[in-house]
Amino acid sequence: MILHTIIDNQPSKDTSGPNLQSEHGLCFQFTSDGKNYLIDTGASGAFIGNMEALAGNGICNVEDIDAVFISHGHNDHTGGLRKFFEHNSKAPVYLHNSIRGNFFYSCRPKKGVREARNIGMEQALFADFGHRFTEIGEITRITEKITLIPLSGRRDFPTPMGNEFLYCNDLPDNFTHEVAVLVEYAPEEFAVISPCSHNGILNILEDCREWIERKYGNGSKSGSNAGMWRKVDCAEMIKHFVGGLHYVDYLLMGQGEKEAASILETASIIKEKYPLLKIHTGHCTCTRAAELLADALGCRCSIFCSGYTIGLE
Repeated sequence: MILHTIIDNQPSKDTSGPNLQSEHGLCFQFTSDGKNYLIDTGASGAFIGNMEALAGNGICNVEDIDAVFISHGHNDHTGGLRKFFEHNSKAPVYLHNSIRGNFFYSCRPKKGVREARNIGMEQALFADFGHRFTEIGEITRITEKITLIPLSGRRDFPTPMGNEFLYCNDLPDNFTHEVAVLVEYAPEEFAVISPCSHNGILNILEDCREWIERKYGNGSKSGSNAGMWRKVDCAEMIKHFVGGLHYVDYLLMGQGEKEAASILETASIIKEKYPLLKIHTGHCTCTRAAELLADALGCRCSIFCSGYTIGLE
């Protein structure tokens, strides 16, 4: 299976390819069992132009998208929805039921003054296109291979320091509106797609691992002896984690050493608990943080950009 990065903060590095737009936003596309899926829609309708430019390279037309999965209620992931509805008349849009009616803000200081900036999904979309939304609050199977995992809010491991500035209405955002997409792209091989990972990569991995354990229990029927059960490590079934990690400009926040230590500790835990995991990151993972991860994980970490393809195998 191929996961296509339709739009990202970083421009395409393929100078011989089509001229693709970039923006502070994220959108992925993939195909499973003949159906076409979109994960998030970037910050604007720019992803549609990129899909058109990439047509013929494994990318479907926007009108052929069969379903959209929204990862959380911020506008850099939902800003393209209105344009999407103008171009696609059929696809349901799955999102967490706590996005409707709630307002999301960033209160990051600018020039020493903390100002609230609206970063939430356009609420008028619910009135204008209400019939297109499927709101979920629990684990939802889309197909045998695709499962939406509303994140539990567990805090067994740290969350990104950048969350400090983010609010839902008048309270610090707990990000229970965040949903991970879990794809079983091959038997017993999973990819976790979490575009912003506000709940923290390790907490998200644990939520997904627990669901896999509930599915497989203590064993699996695959292996050299057909029909025989074998004991499995469900953590080893998670082969890929794709998405931003919300390590945002930490060197500009006056806490660079603390955040760097957290990143390196996360990499160490990943190597211990998820020994087969590859990480593909971008978007809200700042350049220095991505470099730290890549140094710590070596070939197990890659950095995506607009037009980047991720082979899930």
